[in-house]
Amino acid sequence: MFALNIVTPNKKLVAGAEMEEVFVPAFRGELNILPGHAPLVSTLSEGVLKYRLKGTSGTNAVAISWGYIEITPDGVNILAETAEEKSEIDLERAKEALKTAEDSLHAPGVTPEDIEKYHRKRKRAEARISVVSEQ
Repeated sequence: MFALNIVTPNKKLVAGAEMEEVFVPAFRGELNILPGHAPLVSTLSEGVLKYRLKGTSGTNAVAISWGYIEITPDGVNILAETAEEKSEIDLERAKEALKTAEDSLHAPGVTPEDIEKYHRKRKRAEARISVVSEQ
């Protein structure tokens, strides 16, 4: 077992809870973290973070945006710009944000900087919708 901490500038979402495993959306793909994982520091991308508490079979899902992950022998520390549980997400607002981002990506005259920005907004909206849709 190992401890998980999920922290944003505004709140502590998880503090020292014992985990069986954690799935995080890292910059270059999803990481599956189990006890004994090698030490690592990486950036996170927008997506769904899932974790399974010690002694349970189901996972908890959290929509996160950009941040950092640190894996040590003692546990996993997540420092995210935002982290939202299902109860904090407004599904209709997330759907509207997804539509706006997709429409903006197809707008005439969109710049490369805008494309990157709207891709991130789309990924955040998709993560929020995914967390709300989880059973």
